[in-house]
Amino acid sequence: MVLIDGEDDDQGQKIMVHVRMLREPCMAALLDMAAQQFGLSQRGVLRIPCNVMRFEKMMNGLMFEAAR
Repeated sequence: MVLIDGEDDDQGQKIMVHVRMLREPCMAALLDMAAQQFGLSQRGVLRIPCNVMRFEKMMNGLMFEAAR
């Protein structure tokens, strides 16, 4: 499970993400950003600093590509 931290006026939202999606280059970049912002000692839910709508669009695109 990933907690999308939200930006600006967005509220955080928990989103289930399949573990294989964490191997995608764009997810790796988000995880690097999360490590810089929140540190490497996060426990439990991963917090990702990203706009919720932007994250959902990215995940939809990844799932579309995986279905091809």
